Amino acid sequence: MKIKFLFFLLISVVGFSQNKKINEEYDYINNYYQFVYQARYEYLNKNYQKAYDLLKIAEKNCPLLNQMGIYEPTILAACAVKLGKQKEALNYIEFTLKEFGTKFSYIENDSVFHELKTYKRWKKIKNNAEKYFKNYSNKVDFQLRKELNFMSIEDQRVRVDGFDAEGAKIVDSVNNEKLKKIVANCDCYPNYSINLVGNYDVDEFDPEISVLVMHINSERAEYWKPIFLDLIRRGRAPASIYGDLIDSNLRINGVFDYGIYQNVGPDRINDYENLDKRRIAVGLPTRAYQDFVYEYWQREYRKYKKQNGN
Repeated sequence: MKIKFLFFLLISVVGFSQNKKINEEYDYINNYYQFVYQARYEYLNKNYQKAYDLLKIAEKNCPLLNQMGIYEPTILAACAVKLGKQKEALNYIEFTLKEFGTKFSYIENDSVFHELKTYKRWKKIKNNAEKYFKNYSNKVDFQLRKELNFMSIEDQRVRVDGFDAEGAKIVDSVNNEKLKKIVANCDCYPNYSINLVGNYDVDEFDPEISVLVMHINSERAEYWKPIFLDLIRRGRAPASIYGDLIDSNLRINGVFDYGIYQNVGPDRINDYENLDKRRIAVGLPTRAYQDFVYEYWQREYRKYKKQNGN
């Protein structure tokens, strides 16, 4: 009897470990995203020590992500250079090449890292960069990338050059069922930070499908809401998708819950006084941060046009 019980216990433990979700022990919503958003704000304002300190807190709390538009390891490397921590900067550069398939050319062409080119470690990393990218690419599911790319193309086919309402119903239904299977299989919402999906540079099939969230109707949204929130909490989905899901379904009445649209003022946001509380609770940054980043890149774009005579 004792042997049978121990055998049953072993099977139960093995079964439990196999069903355990990825990153189940981490809470990115409460312990990661806000530190990263604040760090990026400080970095763009050239407050490198503050940015570095905040990112180190985020890294201590949860494994680093490589969120599109933020690129945490690269910012950490840049801050380390600014703070005279060249060895640490090289560690983060090598890490992002290995873990996220970052192309070495992006690092090499960034003026922030030019002073590292005299280091032997830099040359070693450069010599190994192709191998690192090949090893990264070996983790990628290329059939999945093709499928994601096709889903995105189909989504846009019925919306570009005029909206095909009947076609959209069919495409959205098919994509929704495909997405259910994909999310269940990879325990993620596919994005560049997930090695199985791969980044933009792996091949010609761009796997970016965040736009699909905007076309999930209110009925289907009820299925996805708890799933998206759980994935965001575990760092397994873009932090924006829950807010995108909700507000995209509120376009019909023009009053929103999460303020994801840049041209929407306080008068068109429900319970505006508590907007940031709602945003933070689902992994979004504050509205002030969203506005700051938008305005920052608007200024940079105007500066670029002026410098290039446009």
